[in-house]
Amino acid sequence: MNKFAIMAAVAATALMAAPSANAEWYAGAAYTNFEYDGGDVDAVTGRLGYKLSPNFAIEGEASTGLDDGDVELNHNAGVYAVGILPVTSNFDVHGRVGVQTTEVGTPLGEFEDDGIGYGVGATYRLASGFGIRADYTRLEGDEGEADAMSIGGVFNF
Repeated sequence: MNKFAIMAAVAATALMAAPSANAEWYAGAAYTNFEYDGGDVDAVTGRLGYKLSPNFAIEGEASTGLDDGDVELNHNAGVYAVGILPVTSNFDVHGRVGVQTTEVGTPLGEFEDDGIGYGVGATYRLASGFGIRADYTRLEGDEGEADAMSIGGVFNF
């Protein structure tokens, strides 16, 4: 069983066992820049998460590349455990760790890499159901590494 399937099973189990009193779904969209040894690519990222408590969430995300020329991000997807630290009633910081997979298209063919992702970020809530979120994530795969920086909106429901 691969790393991605194991993390998905853990996330599914945590969601089913979640206490409903503090639970909260969130979804977001962001612009992401992936920087790697040979250059960088831009992407659109979608995220769906389940906040199990004020301090812990499970989230999944998927990115698809924007047209960047010869090298294009076909997809990046990951599942993460997220630790959340509320700083004020409208501002949280978080750290996250999980597994991810990336596929890049080049003139020489398709390149796929699986590995871990970890990073930090912050969310500022402008209203009770909407906020701005920024993230830095380090992606380390079997074949290479990348730094992903994203900024976007997040909706709580």
